[in-house]
Amino acid sequence: MTVPRPDPNRYIKDAPPRVFDVHVHFPGSGPGGSSALAEEFMIDMLAYTAGILNIQKIALLSPPGQNREAPLRARDRYPDLFLPMAWVVLDEDEPELIHQLKTQGYVGLKFHSSLRPYDAAEYFPIYQAAEEEGLVCLFHTGIAGGMVDWLLFPPRHPLPPNDWERQWKDRRRGKTYSANGLRPALLDTIAQAFPDLIIIGAHLGYGFYDEATAVARWRGNVSFDISGGSVVRRHILERGLIRKEILPLKLCFGSDCGIPHISRELSAWMDAFNAIGLTPEEQDQIFFGTAARLFGIE
Repeated sequence: MTVPRPDPNRYIKDAPPRVFDVHVHFPGSGPGGSSALAEEFMIDMLAYTAGILNIQKIALLSPPGQNREAPLRARDRYPDLFLPMAWVVLDEDEPELIHQLKTQGYVGLKFHSSLRPYDAAEYFPIYQAAEEEGLVCLFHTGIAGGMVDWLLFPPRHPLPPNDWERQWKDRRRGKTYSANGLRPALLDTIAQAFPDLIIIGAHLGYGFYDEATAVARWRGNVSFDISGGSVVRRHILERGLIRKEILPLKLCFGSDCGIPHISRELSAWMDAFNAIGLTPEEQDQIFFGTAARLFGIE
């Protein structure tokens, strides 16, 4: 038995009228994984949270590697809420997998941490397959977080090492993964080579905002999400990017955080949008409209 969701039509003070969250990682998908019972509980909690926050649709990203089918099980449990997205490893997976994922019921793909730049020709067969299948492609763009935030935890306050951090270092040692291969400007190549591919860049290109907004301005099939928490939000607001450099119709809401913090992200963005004078229609475009168009919901 699933947890009943609250009435979505009731007025909720601290949430937008409707929300489409394009960037939610499958809960409990960190190191160690989760049991089937824990998986159902986490999905029920996410669904309940969505209900009290007017979140009508969630693009749910699979964990990388094992347990890729978890979002499909979530979709089966809450078919009106979850849209399954499969994490694809560009350096390991083949185009045939993309067609299989579509058949299995995935509506989109997530790309991250490629060893070559996103626009490397070796990846084109995967993008072509995604275009043919009409799958929405969410690319991480910009700097990726590491194990330690050296702004908040400088060397005089080091964090104690742990096994997971050592494993992370060992797995990356000698490989060429870096933000230089995840820059939003690389989406320009992909967008022009595959003009029908639906592309969302995550975090508005964190650290490369000028590139992100320029690509979105001139490529009709490229949009960006505004996930990234207080840092990305502060950068967007301080630089006055919305309207001046990128329109709301090219932006999507993404939480990209744990279940307890989704309400914080929504409230913070509502306050931010009000502060810069976005109209209710412009806010609704970011919170729901852009993503609904990209995923073919309305």
